Amino acid sequence: MDVTRISEWLKNPLEQGWIDPPGCETEFVSLPSGNHGCCNIGIVHEHRFAFYYWGLYATEANNPPSPILLSLDSHNDVGVPDEVVPDDLNNLHISNRIELGLFSWLRLRSLNDGHIRPALYLNFFSDAYILLNKDEKFTPPGSIEQQKDREGHIHTIKFYNDRARLLRDLPPEALVLLDIDLDFFATDNPAAGSLHGSEQLKSDAEITSTLSLKGPFMKPLLDKIVGLTIALEPKFCGGLRNSLHVLEILNREFFDDTLCTNSCTWKKI
Repeated sequence: MDVTRISEWLKNPLEQGWIDPPGCETEFVSLPSGNHGCCNIGIVHEHRFAFYYWGLYATEANNPPSPILLSLDSHNDVGVPDEVVPDDLNNLHISNRIELGLFSWLRLRSLNDGHIRPALYLNFFSDAYILLNKDEKFTPPGSIEQQKDREGHIHTIKFYNDRARLLRDLPPEALVLLDIDLDFFATDNPAAGSLHGSEQLKSDAEITSTLSLKGPFMKPLLDKIVGLTIALEPKFCGGLRNSLHVLEILNREFFDDTLCTNSCTWKKI
């Protein structure tokens, strides 16, 4: 296979149909608020592919108020200013789904910790609120950073490990793109020297408490959610079994029936 043949394939992506990026599953359900509209849900294996779904929302949302990204993560995946490469991002055709998927795969940081700043640069959302696992050692809670977008507007990035404080700070009228990296529910195992694959999950009761739509964290967000991305990240969950276990709890707490079926709907509360 050579570059010329691949280039020919990419000239007219519509001929190839709609192809999700590697390791991604797309789901469409009604908005959890019950209002008319569709909630785009993306399940990704590696967290940086959430960028693909954020781009889809930005191009398909028909100009509603720009949402806030609310990301639950065990790590700071915002990235550093060097992750924003204007030449790359300004030349990205966001409306071309194949190009957007390839960019997520090939041009974003392969360690999956630098995709939020580029998304802010492209104005995919207004601001970013990051709820970090309390085991996160490198970003003090309460930290505030900024990112300028390509039109010169300033976006704010806020870091939390206190859910109640995050909810208090969230503007009452804000729409939310909810992003959940499942490793948020994993903790390092000091006895194993923090070796990858040794992570342990928090208790099922704690995971359920966080994800329950009737719980103190999710219930106030429910009417605000306009999109959802879920990152499996098994290498940081203590393996695939742990990752899928958390996904099953999320699936049970969020939805009737199951994701990736035509009968999937948000739970009524």
